[in-house]
Amino acid sequence: MADKVEWPLPVVFHFSVKLGNSKVAFSEVSGLETSIETKEVHSGGDNSTVYHLPQKVKFSDLVLKRAVLCESDPLYRWCTSSMNSMTNAFRVTPKSIEVTLLDEKNTPLATWTFNGAYPVKWSFSTLNAMKGEIMIETLTMKYWNVKRTL
Repeated sequence: MADKVEWPLPVVFHFSVKLGNSKVAFSEVSGLETSIETKEVHSGGDNSTVYHLPQKVKFSDLVLKRAVLCESDPLYRWCTSSMNSMTNAFRVTPKSIEVTLLDEKNTPLATWTFNGAYPVKWSFSTLNAMKGEIMIETLTMKYWNVKRTL
């Protein structure tokens, strides 16, 4: 009889998000993507050979989604102060954001740390009287760099 083999695969719905020192609940996180931009170089006289030379690292925007919360929420205040264009004096305060994938015992499996993150877009669900959905806010963030740890 064969031994039972366990292979605990991580699930995408068990994660946590930390903004600075505060845990913040989100229903969805996307943009966990890094790529290297390349420059296409053709070999002199040989039209059948193309080289792709690495140029620089490119980071995707970090996108966070959650239900809309009240103005006493620290994230709401941070976004408001960062995106307040009424005075044309942006007070962007970059923060670190940690996204951690968790196992069934809440043990971290992987953590992505986004350094110097700040909001660049803040959007909300479409208002529609014919649907009974939760109002979702979407935050799009730029950041200086990202580091993944296990």
